[in-house]
Amino acid sequence: MFKQIAFALALLAPLAANAAYPDKPVKIIVSNPPGGPVDVMLRVLASKLGAAWGQPVVVENKPGASGIISTGALVKSAPDGYTLGMVVASSVTIVPFAVDSLPFDTQKDLKPISLVARTPFIFIVPKDSPLKTWEDFVRESRARNLSVGSFSIGTAFHLVWEQTARRAGIKALYVPSSSSGKTQNDLIGGQLDVGLDAPSSSKGLIDSGRLRALAITSPERFGGLPDTPTLEESGLKGYAPQPWIGLMAPAGIPDDRVALIQKSVADILKDPAMRSQMETLGMIPIGSTPEALAATIEADRADMGPLIKELGIKLQ
Repeated sequence: MFKQIAFALALLAPLAANAAYPDKPVKIIVSNPPGGPVDVMLRVLASKLGAAWGQPVVVENKPGASGIISTGALVKSAPDGYTLGMVVASSVTIVPFAVDSLPFDTQKDLKPISLVARTPFIFIVPKDSPLKTWEDFVRESRARNLSVGSFSIGTAFHLVWEQTARRAGIKALYVPSSSSGKTQNDLIGGQLDVGLDAPSSSKGLIDSGRLRALAITSPERFGGLPDTPTLEESGLKGYAPQPWIGLMAPAGIPDDRVALIQKSVADILKDPAMRSQMETLGMIPIGSTPEALAATIEADRADMGPLIKELGIKLQ
């Protein structure tokens, strides 16, 4: 009789442990440095998750090496749900094709949990630019040499530009920059014709009239810049490139913990106040299933792999 009771308790023990999750602090690793839009969004989300779970949820910034440092730390963590990662798209859809050797396999060593947000980009020009619309940009790019400035070679900004240029039949000199501020200053100073930026970085200059937005890459008009037409409205039908941010875990995390985390995130992202705050940060909240994030990763890899090979991009 006692053996039967002990055996039954042993069977119930894992269930009880899972039911208690989380019963200690949870850590979320992110490749972005403190203070930027992704970090700010994550800290708000972490605070709300902590309130929902009754446990602290702390953010650990591990910037550098195109996200390799943060991803490496994530895959080495125990797959128990107590270490998660807020992963930007480039870490799993660009870096694996642009680095000769990685100490991990992003397809095998990570478990998708939820697509948290998408981040549309905007094409911007100086206030006095003769380019008044996206159509002007396309026409002029075919008639004379134009320049487009944005972040470094191999970043999501660069790859979105290359995709868009091919889709629209545009040719322009791509000028990589170390920061959004540098690109904006070069635009205002007349050293660049067009810039590709994030809404969170350029909105203040657009609102003040120093810059103008030609088009945004979101499928629908973005609430933070409602007067800016989409690329689809401007003639690129069915085209809306938007890098994403997703929550992931080390492979091997129990499915029930994935389900709990995903539901908690999705519930928070439905809150109007949270959605409004994310919009201010230039993000469109999503809150997808793990399967939807996995499908997004595979689709983006299918696009990025051949393009990176064609361009010969190598990240150090």
